[in-house]
Amino acid sequence: MKKISLVIGGKRYTITLEEPYDKAVEKELGELFDHARDNETRTLLQAFLAKQIECIEMEEKLQKLLEKLEFQRIK
Repeated sequence: MKKISLVIGGKRYTITLEEPYDKAVEKELGELFDHARDNETRTLLQAFLAKQIECIEMEEKLQKLLEKLEFQRIK
């Protein structure tokens, strides 16, 4: 378990990250936010939207892969 603090819009937020995802989430948060200064709310929104797009793209790739596997199973 790992605790990380971020300042967004002048307010400090401390979150607790659970294993097994704690290291991966900490790394991604470090790439998206500056832990040493106040981050703008806009930065949080941009990070959220970027992750949403990434999830949508991954879902589309997964769907294509499932269709391909299903097609191969039918053959």
